[in-house]
Amino acid sequence: MRIDQHAAIQAPGIELWLVDLLAEAAERGAPAPGDGLDGVERARAARFHFERDAHRYRASHTALRHLLAQRTGVAPAALRFAAGSHDKPRLDLPGAPAFNMSHSGRWALIGIGGTLPLGVDIEVPREMDDLMALAERNFTRTECGELQAVPAAGRLRAFLRCWTRKEAVLKAVGSGLSIEPGLFEAGTTPGRRTTTLPVSGQACAVTVLSVDVDSEALAAVAWVEAGSRHLAF
Repeated sequence: MRIDQHAAIQAPGIELWLVDLLAEAAERGAPAPGDGLDGVERARAARFHFERDAHRYRASHTALRHLLAQRTGVAPAALRFAAGSHDKPRLDLPGAPAFNMSHSGRWALIGIGGTLPLGVDIEVPREMDDLMALAERNFTRTECGELQAVPAAGRLRAFLRCWTRKEAVLKAVGSGLSIEPGLFEAGTTPGRRTTTLPVSGQACAVTVLSVDVDSEALAAVAWVEAGSRHLAF
């Protein structure tokens, strides 16, 4: 496994780390697969049907523990996690940093921040026959129009750019899919945008930004704006 810090982004104290889940574990002093994992994580890895999927799970969670240990000063194996809203994991530690993780193919993207809830998403493109139909079910009318205007050759990446942005926003507020992605606009272009969505009956402001992580993948990071921190996540 190889862990590289991504270039700085214009976000409030958020670090992004890109993890190559298929690189050799010995590279760059990364921890060996499985280091620090607890019984729940080991059991979850054992349930995967294919070893490649189990390996990616172990590698991504080992990397997460390794990075959180660096930030908190707590040994990887000593870190304890609790479930927040919609089972979004958080560190069971006073003053713990917010974090989030996503993986697709050989890549994992890990975001670690301060007190502001955050979300990340990464997707490796794969062909989709029902791309526009999927967009119509999950995107706003404006986003569907933007997507339709993109030349066919670039439409898949434009779709995934919007998809990763929406996923990052939903993960930031810890809503899962209890909030329909078509209720807010994340956009099909990569720039920074602040959107508003309903959380616990109140308007929540979340800023989202696409990030360049690798030529074969698309990714986004989102964070809850400070004025919305009073909401229960």
